[in-house]
Amino acid sequence: MELSPRQIRLSAYKMVACQVIIAALVALIFYIINGEPAARSAFKGGLIAAIPNLVFALFAFWYLGWGTAEQAKTAFMRGHSLKILLTIGFFVLVMQQADIVAAAVLTGYILTLLAQWTAAIFFKL
Repeated sequence: MELSPRQIRLSAYKMVACQVIIAALVALIFYIINGEPAARSAFKGGLIAAIPNLVFALFAFWYLGWGTAEQAKTAFMRGHSLKILLTIGFFVLVMQQADIVAAAVLTGYILTLLAQWTAAIFFKL
């Protein structure tokens, strides 16, 4: 069964929603174990992964199903470039904050990225 462009876009958005949920769960665990500053830091780390992925999904699948192959390729490349720039920018912004817990930021980021890689195993997206 071939997926429609709409189904593919929805799958990408579900993946981002899954990432935000994972980021919130990681933050909750940090809150229970280490307190509020670590929890906020972990959630920010998760958002550093999820927000650029949302932007990428919006760009990459914009022309899917109705645009030309060249438009789709260009949108994909722009989305990927913007994703990398946003990730770097968000890390710079977050790490400059005074009450940040760097280990929690990195843990939130890494676990949220792992959700992206493993979500297809657990969910039929």
